[in-house]
Amino acid sequence: MPAINPMDNIQHIFNLVELCACKGVRHAILCPGSRCAPLLVGFGKHKHIETISVTDERSAGFIGLGIAQQTNSPVVLVCTSGTAGQNFAPAVTEAFYQNVPLIVLTADRPAEWIDQWDGQTIHQQTLYGEHLRAQLTFQQRDHSLKQAESIIDQSMIPTPGPIHINIPISKPFYPQGLKEIVFPTLNIIPPKETNPEIPEESWEALEALLKTADKLLVVAGQQTLDEKLLADISQLKIPLIGDLISNIHTNKHAIQTTDAFFDLENDNMRPDLLITIGRSVISENLKRYFRKHKPANHWHIGTGMVGDPFQSLTQIIQANPNSFFKIWLQRGLKIKNQNKWQDQLNQRHQQVYKHISASIHDNSLNQFTAIQAIVNALPHENTTLHLGNSMPVRVANYIDLNKDKTTEVFSNRGTSGIDGTLSTAVGHALAQANQTHILIIGDLAFFYDRNGLWLNHRFPSNLKIIVLNNSGGGIFTLLPGPSDQDELFSLFNTPHQRSVKLAAEEFSLRYFLADSLSTLEKLLASFLTSSESAILEITVQSKDDKRIFQILNSETIK
Repeated sequence: MPAINPMDNIQHIFNLVELCACKGVRHAILCPGSRCAPLLVGFGKHKHIETISVTDERSAGFIGLGIAQQTNSPVVLVCTSGTAGQNFAPAVTEAFYQNVPLIVLTADRPAEWIDQWDGQTIHQQTLYGEHLRAQLTFQQRDHSLKQAESIIDQSMIPTPGPIHINIPISKPFYPQGLKEIVFPTLNIIPPKETNPEIPEESWEALEALLKTADKLLVVAGQQTLDEKLLADISQLKIPLIGDLISNIHTNKHAIQTTDAFFDLENDNMRPDLLITIGRSVISENLKRYFRKHKPANHWHIGTGMVGDPFQSLTQIIQANPNSFFKIWLQRGLKIKNQNKWQDQLNQRHQQVYKHISASIHDNSLNQFTAIQAIVNALPHENTTLHLGNSMPVRVANYIDLNKDKTTEVFSNRGTSGIDGTLSTAVGHALAQANQTHILIIGDLAFFYDRNGLWLNHRFPSNLKIIVLNNSGGGIFTLLPGPSDQDELFSLFNTPHQRSVKLAAEEFSLRYFLADSLSTLEKLLASFLTSSESAILEITVQSKDDKRIFQILNSETIK
């Protein structure tokens, strides 16, 4: 029997690599393995794609997520067969709910070896369930590349998200030499972004509503910073409210203090027309208010999957919010004067802001005073802030970002897990070297994802990691359920005596420690502006967090 030429088994994989490059892929996260060898070699050899090797697949998935978020471009994830691909699942799920384009390529064994007790062989074709835009098994057939092109397009249009291509590979699959690798010339056109046309009857319905709506309100969920969108909303003079992760802080009229803003016993903040944009919101106060005091009309503007966290939706406009508000301005649709309503909201905002400032004003070092000090010390330009789940993002949501800072805020709030916070920030830092990336993360989330520091690649020099160490899961000290479980409380809180210092030493990162508020304030300026990556550990006390949290939520603000 004549020997099989390895290229007969793997040339179609090099064709797939070239297809990815033609579709705009410029970064590939590669996890070492044997069955995925043709993919590793193909992406490693391609001159237009930067490769980053990461040993831990879970961290690799989130690093790819961060790069894709920062570049707004598709990123490839590659792994070998077996359970390796299952470790991408948390990042794939986060990408699905945040509309992030990931192209997941999993090497597989030939189908005839599944369930035959063959090593690293599992059911891979449906690894990620419904958390995908599309999936495909890529075979050695002429039409398979055309199918792959269609699937890859779906990672970007009409709404970005993850796709999965599973690739059965037969032996032999190692090329005999790198000179054998040839990328074909493909006549491929990158997909063009489409923007659905808004039906005329929708504009007519909006115009009719605007004639009677005394109170308009835009609530922004999680979204990237978009100065043009914010400017258009400001020009329309519609009040705007959102969490920290909605990135609305550069709009001078925007209200950010959502967690204490709404009085559940008073319906005077209920708008006649609520317009929502973006995705999820953090604030339970905001969600509870609109679930109880439902607006008469609630329109959501956005493409792809639309959630209804207030259970009040009356109209969905499948369009980019930028286009929607731009066309609104062009059509000259008139709204009733909102000055009195805006003044009412502003007055409430000032009351809430004073209450929060007075509650947080404290000389003790806790998560509230620490995060407030960090936010106040943020550089004004070229800065990205990353917030970990679960306490850092919640605490930060009580604190306004300065209007004059163009800081963009990211957080894994698609699924709100702690599993990839550090790795995602690493991905952002790798993708944007001229930005300073600042991550505020809890101790459990840091230790859980510490493999995000383990790259088979040069570590970025522009990442500042700030770990809030309260020796356990601090959020559970604030919740009445877990904290009432007496001797079983440790099963929720997971107490520990670990320090971040050893992790910093292991990965050759500079280490700083702040154990008092005055020390922290002295350290911050030099730490945040230094020219190298570093870790700052802040020791905080859960009892102080609980005390401030109770003050913030113990009374209705008058």
